[in-house]
Amino acid sequence: MKRADDSKKKTSLDSFVEGISLLVLELGRHPESSSILTYGQETLLTLLSQGGKMSLKDVKSHLHINTFQMSRLLSSLENYVEDKNRMPLVVREVNEQDKRQWVISISDDGRRVLTEELHRRKLRVKKILNPLTQEEKAGLMSIIQKMIAAARQK
Repeated sequence: MKRADDSKKKTSLDSFVEGISLLVLELGRHPESSSILTYGQETLLTLLSQGGKMSLKDVKSHLHINTFQMSRLLSSLENYVEDKNRMPLVVREVNEQDKRQWVISISDDGRRVLTEELHRRKLRVKKILNPLTQEEKAGLMSIIQKMIAAARQK
């Protein structure tokens, strides 16, 4: 006879999702390596760092966000505060081809802050990967690449 709570048993997918969530939590948990940028801020700075100047329309399309979200994200980067000093991490300029539109790019301070954030992430990941052998790390990387490819399929 099946017990009534059998339907509440965890599936392997449930366990996997929980494991990924816990790993992500641990990546951001340590105070000595805590993030200084939000996920959205880091994503936009990375996009601008790789793509150069971009129109607001192109950024919204790449990040899959609406105008309100774009405005809030851009404002948070234009008014970024570090050690009580305001420092814009992005630069907004009039588009030379179409004066009605804006283009944004990453500022020098934005590059510095992004580099610092990526360094902190490397330290967190290094600590988490430390117990793995080289073979395990290679296998994990292969799995991660397959998962990324599957996530990017439409």
